[in-house]
Amino acid sequence: MTTPSPQAEAVDLVVYGGIVWTADPHRPLASALAVAGDRIVRVGDDAEILQLAGEDTEVLDLDGRMVCPGFNDAHTHFENAVDWYFQVALTDVNDQPRLEERVAATAARLTPGVWITGGDLGDFASTRGGDVTLLEPDLAAIDALTPDNPLLIRRADHQYFANSRALGVANIDRATPDPRGGRYGRNAGGELTGMLYGQAGEFVNRLVTPMSLEQKLLGARGVMAELNAVGITSIHDIARLPAVTEETIPPVFLERSFSNAQIFRTLADRGELSVRVYAFLPLDTHDRLAGHGVTPKSGDEWLRFGALKIFVDSGAMLPPFDPADAPGTGLTDGWSYRFVGEERLAELVLAGDAAGFDIGVHVQGDRGCRIAIDAFEQAAHLNEPRDRRHRLIHAWHLADDDFARAGKLGLVADVTPDQLLLYSTNLDRAIGPARAANAFAWRRMIDSDVTVNLVSDLPGAFNKSHVAEVDPLRNMYAAITRTSGDSAEAEPFHPDQAITVDEALLAYTANPAYSAHEEDVKGSLTPGKLADFIILTEDIRTGAPDTLLRAAVERTYLAGRLVHSVD
Repeated sequence: MTTPSPQAEAVDLVVYGGIVWTADPHRPLASALAVAGDRIVRVGDDAEILQLAGEDTEVLDLDGRMVCPGFNDAHTHFENAVDWYFQVALTDVNDQPRLEERVAATAARLTPGVWITGGDLGDFASTRGGDVTLLEPDLAAIDALTPDNPLLIRRADHQYFANSRALGVANIDRATPDPRGGRYGRNAGGELTGMLYGQAGEFVNRLVTPMSLEQKLLGARGVMAELNAVGITSIHDIARLPAVTEETIPPVFLERSFSNAQIFRTLADRGELSVRVYAFLPLDTHDRLAGHGVTPKSGDEWLRFGALKIFVDSGAMLPPFDPADAPGTGLTDGWSYRFVGEERLAELVLAGDAAGFDIGVHVQGDRGCRIAIDAFEQAAHLNEPRDRRHRLIHAWHLADDDFARAGKLGLVADVTPDQLLLYSTNLDRAIGPARAANAFAWRRMIDSDVTVNLVSDLPGAFNKSHVAEVDPLRNMYAAITRTSGDSAEAEPFHPDQAITVDEALLAYTANPAYSAHEEDVKGSLTPGKLADFIILTEDIRTGAPDTLLRAAVERTYLAGRLVHSVD
């Protein structure tokens, strides 16, 4: 029987008997830790920690399982994921059984009355060429899966399908005449099939209710639960303040990828936020943020500000390069439609840096990376010295000279293992092996003193052609092996650029905390820091890389509170 220490009353939780990976270079491993309130108060061996347990302390025997800091996904688009929560993923569907499977999964997570939507049914099939017959869904089968929710989905040919609940909302029945410029699908007996052609579909589409804040919060709770289930306790999200963005007339639809920060604030105020958020706001709002109470490092431990984001390219490459030689690589010889131009980019980076903000630049090709590094270099030269932690977001390709420049500037790279798997297949042939050796070159980044974060880019491609891999364990596996692990036949892409398991763990814990100037409160399991940690079923540090694919998150704690458990 343990004797309670004088501190025992203040200790709420003790976990012992495991492998505690702390991410603290001074003491990387322990076997137990103690939590009081929302903080870690002690890390050590079993005997040392167990003596802190009092009568009201929860004591958890790890039985050899692994504990590590909660994962921190340093690049997400949370509101896009919330929108997807109400949608059926359809681009790779063109048969009834798979459609029913996807519809059932979406319906199962929604409350009655909420619209179910989704687009581009059969898109993958239709873009392969040839004569493709797109699916006409079975109305009775879909009705059986969605009795309480109106459903409207769009096919790849922009015709629509509605379930009976949606047809009822629209007051469409057997006797309804076809609208001008469209028609309702009917079977041989004249009964509605749910298919809506032309203006018939556009009419019902206009009836889909825009999402209220309460519906956004419903989806947000679901997305947060999914993040907690894979061990994520913090995110760095691309966000916006509506009061600020509404003061301008943007040239393109920028808000499509910036989450409404009010979602996070409302959840925090209600005590329902189960991920901590570090928000990246649009760079071109830098001069108006202070008037809305946002300054570098402002906010609290639930929602913090301090970084700004701008978009440059979708794979712009330095010459010599011909995009015709590189199909499927995502590379181009031009800029994204969201790019403001090199001169304006440099002006905005200089001004945002002068205001004390860190800046993240979405760059993929080596040409985009170079002009971003040029802009960061100029800002460091012209502005006052300070602790800068600017970022290259994605950074697929760097030119030879730019690794050292990025390291000298202390840059951070948010790299996406999922994109390595998507876009590396043809690179050696497309751009030559010498140039491809610098693609997704994360080993070289680390060796050049660039801080590397592994990120998901949740939820994936905006057009839903690809769903991001969110599970940090799978993303770490890809970074360590340079393969997906889905096929024993897969050849690793430039395995010399692989990182170690400890580096991968740091890239999901301590590195993102450092990137957000939050290393004093999170990112490692050390006394005084926030009690955000996870329990894994296996020790992922000592086995073969396949251990990462077998391991699972058994429990997730946020602020000392259990937010996910497989029990």
